[in-house]
Amino acid sequence: MNLEQLRAAVDSGGVEGVTLRAQGDCFVVRIATKSGQDHMLARVRGPQPRSFVNPRSGLGMLRQAGVVSVNVDLTEWQPLPKK
Repeated sequence: MNLEQLRAAVDSGGVEGVTLRAQGDCFVVRIATKSGQDHMLARVRGPQPRSFVNPRSGLGMLRQAGVVSVNVDLTEWQPLPKK
């Protein structure tokens, strides 16, 4: 699901929940829809999941799409050590 599709799903009330999920040192967005399907937020070009090193960037993008409530899953978070 790309950002435009997410925005449309949010506007139509079709989103059940959104999770910002850690994968290693970055975060991806999982979208649960009311139809029971799960989607990942995709990159602008291509079907690969869009990832964010800084969770603030991901949260800002979700806010612009109309998402006002987000779960955060840090289970697999492996932040890179500071240099």
